[in-house]
Amino acid sequence: MKNIITLALLLIGTSLFAQINPANIVIVRDSFGVPHIYANTDAEAAYGLAWAHSEDDFEHIQHNLLSAKGLLGSVIGKEGVLFDYGMKFLGIDTFVDANLNKDLSPEFIKVMQGYVQGLNDYAAKHPDEVLMKQALPFTVNDAVKGYTLNLALMSGVGMALKAIKEDRITEFYAPNETGSNALAIAPSHTEDGKAYLLINSHQPIEGRFAWYEAHISSAEGWDAIGGLFPGGATIFVGTNKNLGWAHTTNYHTIGDIYKLQVKGGKYLYDGKWLPFATRKAKLKVKLGGIKLGVTKKLYYSEQGPVFKSKHGYYAIRFPSYRDLRAAEQWYRMNKARNWGEFEKAIRMEAVAQFNIIYSDVQGNIFWQSAGMFPIRSTAIPWKQPIDGTRSDLVWNKLLPYSQKPALFNPSCGYVFNCNQTPYNCSGDACNWQGGFIGCQPFQYNRGERFGEMMKQINGKVTWADFMRIKFDNSYCKDSSYAKRFANVYKLDENQYPDIADGIRTLKQWNWQGNTDSKGAAVAMLMHHYLLKKHKFPFAMLMIRKELVPAEEAVWALRESKKFLLKTHGTTDVTLGTIQRHIRGNINIPADGLREVNRAADAKLYDKKLGIFRIESGDGYIQMNKYSPSGVEILSINAYGASAKPSSKHYNDQMQMFQNHQFKTMTFDKETIMRNAERIYRPGE
Repeated sequence: MKNIITLALLLIGTSLFAQINPANIVIVRDSFGVPHIYANTDAEAAYGLAWAHSEDDFEHIQHNLLSAKGLLGSVIGKEGVLFDYGMKFLGIDTFVDANLNKDLSPEFIKVMQGYVQGLNDYAAKHPDEVLMKQALPFTVNDAVKGYTLNLALMSGVGMALKAIKEDRITEFYAPNETGSNALAIAPSHTEDGKAYLLINSHQPIEGRFAWYEAHISSAEGWDAIGGLFPGGATIFVGTNKNLGWAHTTNYHTIGDIYKLQVKGGKYLYDGKWLPFATRKAKLKVKLGGIKLGVTKKLYYSEQGPVFKSKHGYYAIRFPSYRDLRAAEQWYRMNKARNWGEFEKAIRMEAVAQFNIIYSDVQGNIFWQSAGMFPIRSTAIPWKQPIDGTRSDLVWNKLLPYSQKPALFNPSCGYVFNCNQTPYNCSGDACNWQGGFIGCQPFQYNRGERFGEMMKQINGKVTWADFMRIKFDNSYCKDSSYAKRFANVYKLDENQYPDIADGIRTLKQWNWQGNTDSKGAAVAMLMHHYLLKKHKFPFAMLMIRKELVPAEEAVWALRESKKFLLKTHGTTDVTLGTIQRHIRGNINIPADGLREVNRAADAKLYDKKLGIFRIESGDGYIQMNKYSPSGVEILSINAYGASAKPSSKHYNDQMQMFQNHQFKTMTFDKETIMRNAERIYRPGE
């Protein structure tokens, strides 16, 4: 009886958006399980996407929407309650509820209604997969809150809160473990006269922020193939029949941290002691088999939300949690038919952070370091934390579209970004020359290596060149890595006889992350122990002013040697022996290293066997050609189309992924239908 009542409640909940008839939607699964969704309207297509994605990963879709309801902690515990807290701390819950119908177009709200109806209908049909029945039905507001929170956290807020908690505010811009590569080459500079586009985002390869590949097609003109995250209602990176785009993360100072002077429950502001605005957040966290209720009092100053640590009171101010239109901007980008329409979409400036790299069938290429960048006063040296007692240091305007770093069809014939500074985005004669307060000054090995390899090409770029750049796994010999790790590679084995073998191996290493490389194995382990010591992302080691001290390198090499002797009985091992690509019944050697073009971020997986497992880095990749005859699409994902172990597509792309091979994707419906593995309608 209880299950019948629950199912009835679910069905009642979905009736709010009963305008979508699943009979109007067709889902076609190709031989790799990738869904191709066909419908008459965009709203129906969104319903089909929600249904297909739920079939493959309903668990993580729910995670991203449960945080919108403040219920993720009730399901997954401490990690989840941090997102529940962030939703209320940033005021996203009330902001979205107050502004959704004003800020989003009726057209797009209808699309989102179709999407959440798809989720709710799937839940009704599959109650055994529902993580928390009282959370249903999901609403448009929930989906938009999920977008807004996750983008805010990715766009600096998460790093700022971590920096405050750990008292590392001067480093709060520290990049996280994710990154991305993107490269666009104009047809005038390619051997076959076609524009090239690399889409290569670096995310966790499974979980809430892992890429899912889909093809969405409606009779209203929405026709796009690409990647999205669980809970996403559109393609985030990918291509339509006329144009494609990639995103990479930039690290401009998108927001600020203010140090407050507090006394007696008030804070000093322009010579006056002002009371904090407050609200209460009621949270629940799962600990073992019980759920504990927690009430947190939240504080707000003129600058923004206030976070109290043992080091003091700090307010944060970021534009990202005060704009909910990102989902609609991506929808408009999906539907753009040419450069003019695409530019109109990105002029919404609703996505808080991310570079855009673009190619199209007309031969245009484009790069923009996009995002919401505050216009700050030039009167002070702008260093974190900011003096929170002064109102003149509180910005209220954002850099306009026309002043953001950008290049359109540069004469050098290419644009690229691998999370590096915008001052290195093309050939030397074409690099962007502007500037603004907070502009990212630093770069990493991948950006340096892309630029280096492009400059080494004499004549026009071949497709083999393009592939070689993407899968290069080297550190530059004269780069940020070489400079920061200089002390490591200068170590004298005679001075450290106990690790002389490791020092010699590193000196003989060619700085490439091949699976058969012994030097790469030593380097990977050394990097691992240095990160363990410092507790920050590897990329930070390449942008800090300080070099890696020799004594730290010696310690890391000693730890590496102890690890190898304990787990493998020898130090004579290759990278592929200890760095593996693992899922289900597949366990294969993995190439690549941290911060090389073939990005591979590995985490210790089996202490006894001494095995590291790739957890992030290269994941979903598209490599496309554009010409007046259309787009040619190659794609691959790190695992497969489904997150469910029972699916045949749980890990069927893994070997191809490690072999640097691709599957061919197409917009041609006849070809898709002819080669389909399964054709069905939602609910069948």
